[in-house]
Amino acid sequence: MGGMCRIGARQSNAFACSSARYVRIPRAFQQSGPRDIRETMPFLRRRDTRYSGYPAQPSGALPARAGRGFPQDPGRNELRPAQVRPGIRLDESTVIKYLSMAGGDPEQAERLRRFMLASAAYATCIPLVWLASKFNLIAREPAWMLVAMMVVVNFGLYTAFRAGLNRKFTDPNLTWAQVFVGNVVVMYAVYSFDQGRAVVLNLSLVVLTFGVFHFTTREFVKTALQILAGYAAVINLLMYFKPQTVNVYHEWFQWAGLAAVLPLFAVIGGRISGLRQRLRTSNEELRSALGNVRQIATHDHLTSLPNRVLFNEELQRALARAERHARPVALFFMDLDRFKNINDTLGHQFGDRVLQEAAKRLANCVREGDIIARLGGDEFVLLVEELGDPAALTEIARKLLAAVSELRKIDGQELNVTLSIGICTYPADGRDSKTLLSGADIAMYRAKDRGRNGFCFYSAELQSHTPEKLALEAGLRHGLERGEFRVYYQPKIDMTTGAITGVEALLRWQHPERGLLLPEKFIHLAEETGLIVPIGLWTLREVCTRAQAWKDAGLPRMPIAVNLSAIQFREEQLVSQLAEILKSTGTEAGILELEITESMVMRDPDEAVKLMRNLRAMGVHLTIDDFGTGYSSLGY
Repeated sequence: MGGMCRIGARQSNAFACSSARYVRIPRAFQQSGPRDIRETMPFLRRRDTRYSGYPAQPSGALPARAGRGFPQDPGRNELRPAQVRPGIRLDESTVIKYLSMAGGDPEQAERLRRFMLASAAYATCIPLVWLASKFNLIAREPAWMLVAMMVVVNFGLYTAFRAGLNRKFTDPNLTWAQVFVGNVVVMYAVYSFDQGRAVVLNLSLVVLTFGVFHFTTREFVKTALQILAGYAAVINLLMYFKPQTVNVYHEWFQWAGLAAVLPLFAVIGGRISGLRQRLRTSNEELRSALGNVRQIATHDHLTSLPNRVLFNEELQRALARAERHARPVALFFMDLDRFKNINDTLGHQFGDRVLQEAAKRLANCVREGDIIARLGGDEFVLLVEELGDPAALTEIARKLLAAVSELRKIDGQELNVTLSIGICTYPADGRDSKTLLSGADIAMYRAKDRGRNGFCFYSAELQSHTPEKLALEAGLRHGLERGEFRVYYQPKIDMTTGAITGVEALLRWQHPERGLLLPEKFIHLAEETGLIVPIGLWTLREVCTRAQAWKDAGLPRMPIAVNLSAIQFREEQLVSQLAEILKSTGTEAGILELEITESMVMRDPDEAVKLMRNLRAMGVHLTIDDFGTGYSSLGY
């Protein structure tokens, strides 16, 4: 298990955190009735105890939807943009009502809603039957039978939808069943009425609309033929049982008119269904395309984790919530140790596999409500809200270290992957996203400096740095990766002849925000952080590459002077690293002139003399800068 370092004295902050939770629709579910909807919806019960002593999600929380781009907001009462907002509109409350009736299944809720619309047609017919009975258009007994038939039919269908029995059929919407029983009811009404059968017969057109958006043109025609066949059977039954109430020519004329109209309705209904299906397909394709665009814009394509853009949005929202409710937020900045070595030795494709496996392990050991993202390269960040006990941060860090350290083999290749973590908290260490990210980044590099495979808290010692210096240090660490350093060449001129005898390499930093920075702005900081070594090696390689380019261009031989830092001069690998640079660039060693200071030599004269002899043996020239200002000064 990796170690832990703590820079300076860290203030302990304990915050009381509300344990209230919310889910995407649950606030409205609570309005659906006195009985808790979770009792009938087991999928609402979930508990996450990955962090012992870390607040777990209560059993009433909905699972987060797939992916971590939009994790649920654990323990928060306010809602995110994509979720239900306060002030529920009528259509939202209606959807919530049907969802609760359908056990939380949105498709079943939609089927139930459509059935209720069809039931409304039956409900409007009941008072009409009562009026017809009052006006003696239908006898009282058949009227009661007709009403009872409508009630029984709708109750049976409603029971089937509520119990989920409809799912056992090929068509879970039961469209054919509703159309069939509707036609049966209409035909019974036509038979029962002694007068005004033409008005009742028009209800068959209403029954035909039950298939709109579901039936094809062929199915509509089939339904129309069923209606015509049913009406023909009714006419024959009327002629046999109630001949005194029927005018045969009138009835068959109505049948002929219906035969002329129904096919037109069938064709129109089929066209409407086809148009609706095409619109639905287009909407689904558009929704899928928009979802893909959103996924690409807000998620890392390699690991499928949220990217920098989405993480910054979520961090801003989390800080706003934390400020409103006076509660802490923790930010973990994580970096894989020596990942560059894996890329250089095993290839970038294998490096991508390592990143994918590491991201999977990191994501699996945090709560659903926490946000973990990949900022780029081998850098990951974790945002944790609802801290509870601040000591839980240590446990989280150890779980993250253990998860990555267990990554021992990928595709048969044995590995030793470790992680360095920097931890920064709101409001103790910063109150805005930029300060928190910079602080966590600095703390992470402190963990690396202290041996890697550990974690480090940002704390009071770093508070002595100005925000500008912290930002500068964070940017300096990425300057080499982004190619922000520049080498300028200042000519050395012989004052007697005016001839150029050589050039001196001058390092500059082209900062993306502050412009061109001179060495006094960043060299001391680079020495403090140990970054002077890779920066110095990059400078030597750049100078050698430029010298060879001048030679290839036919320019006269020109010695180039390069300043060595004290830290780089003490590096044991300096000679071998310089030899590799000269060999890879094809540069002549004698063209290089290394400048060192007197103090660098006098710190350890024996080692310095040995190093200088090795450099001279390679053919590299050495000069001592600032001679006479140190130990050789007349002041001693």
